[in-house]
Amino acid sequence: MNNFSQSSSVGQSGTSLGHAQQTTGILPDAVAKVRARDINVFYGTKQALFDVSIDVPDASVTAFIGPSGCGKSTFLRCINRMNDTIESCKVEGSIQVDGRDINDRAVDPVVLRASVGMVFQKPNPFPKSIFENVAYGPRIHGIAHDKPSLERIVEQSLRKAGIWEEVKDRLHQPGTSLSGGQQQRLVIARAISVNPEIILMDEPCSALDPIATAKIEELIDELRQNFCIIIVTHSMAQAARVSQRTAFFHMGKLVEAGCTDEIFTNPRDTRTQDYITGRFG
Repeated sequence: MNNFSQSSSVGQSGTSLGHAQQTTGILPDAVAKVRARDINVFYGTKQALFDVSIDVPDASVTAFIGPSGCGKSTFLRCINRMNDTIESCKVEGSIQVDGRDINDRAVDPVVLRASVGMVFQKPNPFPKSIFENVAYGPRIHGIAHDKPSLERIVEQSLRKAGIWEEVKDRLHQPGTSLSGGQQQRLVIARAISVNPEIILMDEPCSALDPIATAKIEELIDELRQNFCIIIVTHSMAQAARVSQRTAFFHMGKLVEAGCTDEIFTNPRDTRTQDYITGRFG
C-alpha cells in the first residue's frame, strides 16, 4: 500500500448487482476501488464529459468502450489527474480512490501517479537502457535503498510484465531497441515497479500486431489478480476477452455499465446495443 491510500478495498468484481446498479455502474461501498461522482470536464468552453458517475472494483479489469471522441480517454485521465497538465481543462465532481478524494489539495499529483500508473496507446520507453527504464521510478520515489534491492525490483517487475526471459541478457541495451510489443511490456514493467494499485491503459494494443496484442492481453489477465486495471479500447472483441466489467460512453455521457457478459449479451440501452452490433461507431 502506498502513501496515497488510506484504506484497502475488499470484494471482487463478481458481486451481484441490481438493475439500477448495473445501469449506472454504482457498486456496494465495500467493492469500489475507484468511485467517481458527477464528473464534468471542460476544455475551455467545450464540455467533454457530462455528470459521469461510476464505481470501479479492485482486482479486476474494467473496459471503457464507445466511439471516438465520446469521452472515455478524457475520463481515464481524470483518474490520475493527467488533465491537470492541460491549461484549458477544468474538472468538476469527485473521484475517490479507497475513500480519499484525489483532488484534495493535500494530494501530491506526483505521488498519485505513482499509485495510479498509466500505459499509453503508443509504447513510450525512456531513451535509457532497459534496466534504467524500470529502475527510474523506484529510484526517484525512494523505494529502493541500495543496488541489490533496486536490481531485485527491476527483475520482479520485468517478470510480472512477462518479458524477463526475453531481456535478462541485454538489460543495458536501449529500451527503444525492443520490438513494439516488447516495448509495451517494458512500459508496463516500468509502471508496476513503483507498486501502483491501479493501472490505466489507453488503447495499449492499438499500435501492435495480433501476436503482440495476444501477449499483452494474457499479461492483463495475469495482472488483474493484483491490480485494479482500467482499459480504454475500440475493440469490442478485446473488451469481451479481457474485462469483467464494461462501461459504454457516448457523446460525453456514461450510458451504462455492468458485468461484461451482460453488457454484450443483454444491454439495457438501445445505444449500447447499436454500438456493439456495429450500427454506429
